[in-house]
Amino acid sequence: MAKGARRGGRVRDKWRDKQWLILDSPNSFGDFGGHHINYLPITDTTTAIGRVVENTLFDIKKQDPADHKTKVFVEIENINEGVASTVFKGHEYGKEFLRSLVRRGSSMITHIHNYTTQDGHEFRVEIIAFSQRRINSSKKHELRRVIHELLSEKIPQWDLSSFIKQVTDDNSDFNREILEKGKRISSLRHIGIKKTKLVSSPKSHGESSESSAVEAESEAESEINLEPVEDKAKAA
Repeated sequence: MAKGARRGGRVRDKWRDKQWLILDSPNSFGDFGGHHINYLPITDTTTAIGRVVENTLFDIKKQDPADHKTKVFVEIENINEGVASTVFKGHEYGKEFLRSLVRRGSSMITHIHNYTTQDGHEFRVEIIAFSQRRINSSKKHELRRVIHELLSEKIPQWDLSSFIKQVTDDNSDFNREILEKGKRISSLRHIGIKKTKLVSSPKSHGESSESSAVEAESEAESEINLEPVEDKAKAA
């Protein structure tokens, strides 16, 4: 029993102080932008601005059930009459889907680097690939080189909307091209963009350059730590 109830007072229901906020998908999603995707309980609209909310790609497109495997992160940019406009902050594979890709006797190759779109949005892009069987270090290095060259060529040609479409759609032209190039080096079971993260936008490019360098270094270290997953899978 609550202390207030023992004294005969009323227990305050904090949920009564909250209001429901409607989240719209980012306009950068093209035809799927500007639609209601979620409801969020908030206490104050001013503190809600800047909050990052996790959704799935299915919440935005509502087409293919397979899109549930992809998490999409949006940041509340503005609130008007109970409706929040959002901006795209990044995406990543769901943990369950990532675990399903691990196989005994195969190699996992990762590549992490920052790239900037045509309209000045800098993203940290992480690509992950799984081979049919174990491959040596030279082939891993060659695969990373090809991935980097392709990303360095393509991303500066895309605006934000094109970037989102290409990295989140499994059937995009980019995903088909990178799979084709990767298979020339080694037999691959899967290759795709595991994660993207907005490092800076044209408005805040100067402010976040120092922090992005620090984060890039820490995520590069985590790339090295991912390799033992292969050995654990082999031992299973």
